[in-house]
Parts: sequence; C-alpha cells; structure tokens
Amino acid sequence: MRWRRPSPKRLTLTGILTLLPALAMAGSAPTSPEALALGKQVFAKQCAACHGAEGRGDGEAAYLLYPRPRNFRPGKFRLVSTWDGVPTDDDLFLTISRGMPGSAMPSWAHLPEATRWALVAHVKSLADAPLEVKPAAAPPSAGKPGSGIIAVPPEPKWDERAQARAATLFRDGCASCHGPTARGDGTASQIDDSGLPIRPRDLTTGVFKGNSEPESIYRRVVAGMPGSPMPMSEWAHGDDAWHLVHFVRSLSSSAQRARAEMHRFTIPATRVEALPDHPDAGLWARTPAVNLHLMPLWWRYDRPEEVSVRALHDGKELALLLMWTDVTHDATAMRPQDFRDAAAVELSRTPDPPFFAMGSTGEMVDVWMWKSERQADLEPAFQDLEKVYPNLGIDSYPNLLKSPLEQPHRHALTLESNPIFVTAWGAGNIVADPTRPSAAEELFAQGFGTLRARPGADQSVAARGVYDHDSYRVIFRRPLAGKGAGAVTLAPGTTVPVAFAVWNGAAGDRDGKKSVTIWQQLEIAK
Repeated sequence: MRWRRPSPKRLTLTGILTLLPALAMAGSAPTSPEALALGKQVFAKQCAACHGAEGRGDGEAAYLLYPRPRNFRPGKFRLVSTWDGVPTDDDLFLTISRGMPGSAMPSWAHLPEATRWALVAHVKSLADAPLEVKPAAAPPSAGKPGSGIIAVPPEPKWDERAQARAATLFRDGCASCHGPTARGDGTASQIDDSGLPIRPRDLTTGVFKGNSEPESIYRRVVAGMPGSPMPMSEWAHGDDAWHLVHFVRSLSSSAQRARAEMHRFTIPATRVEALPDHPDAGLWARTPAVNLHLMPLWWRYDRPEEVSVRALHDGKELALLLMWTDVTHDATAMRPQDFRDAAAVELSRTPDPPFFAMGSTGEMVDVWMWKSERQADLEPAFQDLEKVYPNLGIDSYPNLLKSPLEQPHRHALTLESNPIFVTAWGAGNIVADPTRPSAAEELFAQGFGTLRARPGADQSVAARGVYDHDSYRVIFRRPLAGKGAGAVTLAPGTTVPVAFAVWNGAAGDRDGKKSVTIWQQLEIAK
C-alpha cells in the first residue's frame, strides 16, 4: 500500500500522527518531513516555554528555573551513553520520556511514543552541527576516552570484599566533591561549562538526573558528565567502576528513586451523597488517595516531595483534599523576610492542555489558590500588623457609615469600614475585602505574566486549611458549573486535566518559585 505525501499547506497534526508510527524505527529518530513537522509543533507547545522557540535555553520560564534549561544549539549534552557527549537517539528519547529528576524537566512519558520520537528528531535539528555518534572503540589507555558508545562489562559479585573496596574508592576519588557521607557537601568548589556555580549531587536522596539503572551510572562513573565538573575517571574502570555503582545505589532505596520520577495518574472523584466541609472529616479517610511527585522549579533538596490528593463530588460540587508535609507553619507575610505557605489547583479547559505552568495565549487555565496568610486572616485571633510592628502608625479614614463621634482612630479596615475610603477594597480587590468568607482565590491565566483574579461576583471556590503535626491539609470546594466567562465547567462522567502546586514559605517560595506536578487526569464519576 502506498501513501501520497500531503501538501505542506494541508498538513495537519492529526494527519501527521496517523502517518508517523509507520515511519519511525525503534531506536532511531524518524527523518521524514511529517515527523519533523510534528516534533516542531509539539516542541512549540510543550517545550519552548523553557527551552525557547529556537532551543537556546531562553524561554519565558527560563529565569524561574535552576538548573537552567539546556541550550540545544551547541549540541552538548550530559546524559549520554557515549564518551564524547554526543547523544544517541535513544539517549534523547530516554531523557524526554523520563524527564530529569533534580531539575524542572518533567517526564513526557504520557505522550505517544511516536510523538516522543518526533521530538527527538526536532531536538537534533536544532543543533548548529549534525549530531553524529562515532563508531565504538575502547579507550587506548587508562585515563583516555574511548569513542562512540561506552561498552559496559558484566557486573562482578557485590560481596563484603567489594563493599570494602567501594568505600575506599569513594573516599579517595569521590568524597572531595560529594562529601564523606555522599550528601554533596564536599570541599571542592565547582562551576559548570557556563561558568555558573554548581553543587555536587547528594547521592543519599535517590535523585539521579540520568537513568538510575546500573548501566547508566556505570557510564557516568567512567566517562563523567560532559560540560559539568563530574570528570572522566582515570582510576575506576571494570570491576572498580562497578563497585562504585553498587555503592552509589546502596545509598538510596528503590522507593526514593521511584519517588523522584514524574508520572501521570488518574485521580478518581468518587460520587457521594454529601460533601465534607472540613479537611479532617471522616469521609476523607475512606476516599482513595493518589500520591503525586512534586518538583521544585528552582531545585533544592529541602522540598516537599509529594502531595496526596483525594477527590469527591455530589453531582453539584467538587471537593479536593490536598495533603503535604511541611515542618514550618508560615502563615504571615507582613515582614519583608517572611513568605507564606500556599497551594493551588490548576484546571485545563481543553483535553490537550498547554504547558503545565500557566497556560498559553488563547489556551486559558483556571487556578484555585489557597494561602495560609488568608486562612490566618479568617481565624478568630486574626493577624494584626500592630502585633508585628507595634506603634508603627495610625490608620484613620473617614467613615460615612458612622457618626462623627464614632469615627475610627486606629484600625480603618474592619467589617464596618466604608470601602470608599479603603481604596483596594473599594476598587474590588478580593484580597483586601475583609468580608470574604474563604481563604481561596479563583484566578485564570493564558501564559506567563497573565495571572488575573476573577471579579468578586465570580469567586465561587471555597477553601479551608489545617496545619498540625508538620503537615497541611487543605480542602477546596467549587460548584461543578463554572461561574464567569470561560470558567472550567465540570460534569459527572468526564475527565479533565489537573495539576497542583505547593509553596514553602520557609524556603522563600513565592510567585513562580514553587514545587509543581505535571498534568494529571481528574476522572469525575457518574
């Protein structure tokens, strides 16, 4: 059976996806015009926000990210199976599929395999010079690199003698950078190929940017990581390199390594007769929980690793319960050095959502945000600036709702204040409204820098948070029917993309500095 290549003007994404599976070969990126067109379209939608439209690592979100996104133009890569840093197609495919734990690069394993291969083809096309893997050849001598793909010898036995040898090798060859306890606290200062300071990996956390499988770590040990301070080994090959591999993997558990990787899950929203209105209601204990991995956009080890999500609905409203660990309760942002804790739910209006951060032009997302500071404002002993800065100043505004004898002399912002003279409240700022009943804000966005709050009349999300025992539990509730122009409308029997974010005030999180999940699937039961 023969097919006719469509006219470029009539080439559609659906048409490309139909043709591509027959064109791509396992282990190699397709080179057809259809594959390159698909790769370019998907890259523009899902990757350009970080890597930039031309792959220079200068996307709109790049300034929010550490480590910085890769610049594909020089053709220099670190997570490779070769001696010289030139990736094989399988190397690129694995990185796209798995993501890069320890960075903001998420997993794209939920994309069809043919689409990921098309992305490999497009990434290769962005390099200023062709990416050519040389024929495989062993190193000519100790301390010299080989050529092409690194050959991995068979694993030796991992016994007490091998463990003692590995401990000695690590102490003499690795501890100066990774530290004597392998926590990345060695004394050697390091910078990357861009001249930026870089911290050695804490090997006890189970976070590996590259594949954590033994063969992959073996290649890191013997060849290093091109463009980083991790050097090629002049002393560890063969059995010694394998001993180090086993030693490094023994520092973390398989559960830790699994937790570091991003995966897409389905979150079932079970139908019930009546929804709970408190995070600790007993019904939540009988509701299935889905644990989602969080990744900080500005990488750090001191981070919330997971957020647990439960969902219920009664045919009229949806309720979500978010739970995560946080050893500090940051419920005020009055001082310049203080930042609040917070959590947010993001919902896409389309089944094929844009980049998971803030939507994109013409593709809006809805955001439901809870802030610990707003929660504290609603408590009986609400926050008072006078408690933080006594005698700082006096607020005295006219109040036409009261007689001259009842005019306030200190605190103008009360439930009986006149909004005309409390300008933010009078202008409709929902944050300044002392009558608001919830600690939630309902917002929308269509790209970076476009986040906006819905008008007060369209605020329909209610949220309540509880903190104790080093953890937060926050419940969100909203009618299934969206209120206001373009708001996401939910319905029993449907599935909607959903993502989550957590801010840790003690770590200085605010605005775009946060920990996020990738898009998940919220399945609303009939």
